[in-house]
Amino acid sequence: MKHLLVAITVLLTGISFAQKDVVMEKLKEYNFSEELLTENVKDADAAYAFTQKMTTINSNGTTEEISTFDPTKKIGEKWKLVSVDGNKPTKKEQKKFDKNHNSQDEINGKLDNESWKIVRDDTDYLIISFRYDKATLPKKYQFLGDCIGYAYFNKSTKELEKAEFKNEGPLKIKMFNVQQLDMIVNYQKMDNVYLIKTMDMEFEVLLLGQVVTVKEITEHTDYKKVK
Repeated sequence: MKHLLVAITVLLTGISFAQKDVVMEKLKEYNFSEELLTENVKDADAAYAFTQKMTTINSNGTTEEISTFDPTKKIGEKWKLVSVDGNKPTKKEQKKFDKNHNSQDEINGKLDNESWKIVRDDTDYLIISFRYDKATLPKKYQFLGDCIGYAYFNKSTKELEKAEFKNEGPLKIKMFNVQQLDMIVNYQKMDNVYLIKTMDMEFEVLLLGQVVTVKEITEHTDYKKVK
């Protein structure tokens, strides 16, 4: 039985890497490598500083946060909250922001090698499914380790247009226990690197026995290469 399990494991691993090889070969047409899908989930080795505006909409109203990310800062200080609804953040708001954003160790997101699959290949799009290795993700993006991602490559432009993420089960985002998540990331190309332009996220949470919908609209601007 033991030898049989080992043989099955080796076989499945071989199939997984074979699938990845097929995907990577296909992506050569788009001058795309797997590292380009991890650029935005790096912390320690991130190369770009930027400004983030995040608008959160829920049953309590709308909140707007302005923050910055600077990979040259030391661990625990790379993310900085600048303002909340136009005001200087309180100590409570700063503490909450730090808890949700600033990782306390050197970490860089990686992809799960066994997750690559071609989902669709038609006249308009090549769509690839993938997953991140949860153990490697920075604090801000840890929830993506419980999601499956779909990368959309535009056949006309030969570029990555967007990525879509959906949860495969209950997950946690910040303080919320999330039942359902839909997230779309749109990219901009700079220095032949795909950087986040916008992230639109909608998720359902259970609060006091009721399902509440939360929307987060995030914009990244003022990119500057600092490493």
